[in-house]
Amino acid sequence: MTLKIPNLSAAKKTTATILNIIKPPPELSVSQWADSHRRLSAEASSEAGVWNTSRAEYQRGIMDAISDDAVETVVIMSCAQVGKTEMLLNLIGFHIEQNPCPMLVIQPTLDMAQTFSKDRLAPMLRDTPVLKGKVKDARARDSGNTTLKKSFAGGHITMCGANSPSSLASRPIRL
Repeated sequence: MTLKIPNLSAAKKTTATILNIIKPPPELSVSQWADSHRRLSAEASSEAGVWNTSRAEYQRGIMDAISDDAVETVVIMSCAQVGKTEMLLNLIGFHIEQNPCPMLVIQPTLDMAQTFSKDRLAPMLRDTPVLKGKVKDARARDSGNTTLKKSFAGGHITMCGANSPSSLASRPIRL
């Protein structure tokens, strides 16, 4: 005896849709995430467009160490203008999309934290397709976000100045 199920193809499509929604994201390192998803903004980069770690291959090891759960501390000794901020932005983007958690970015001063947020973080959030819409614009009254704090599903990123001890106190931060 053969069972006939009405709308079997619709049931298969619905099942496939549900499985796609609940499927965990692929396990990526920060460098793999950046190569797959990151877009450089025209106003924040000398070359706008797709991120390509192989353009500065030394960054791969640093970013992959940062995303390795077995590594507790990463120390970078380098000269200026070699991509440290871009690696930090890749780490932030990776965690917003792949592994949300509370994050803290400490800049030397509060003014520098605001500049980082406006000039570097905001363009990345706007121009990287997988991040678009995950963090609401700080200008929206109901967003719950400000220049120095960006909330997203599963976490937030807070930016502060090292010269302001009160902004460093009492924060449950993972990264």
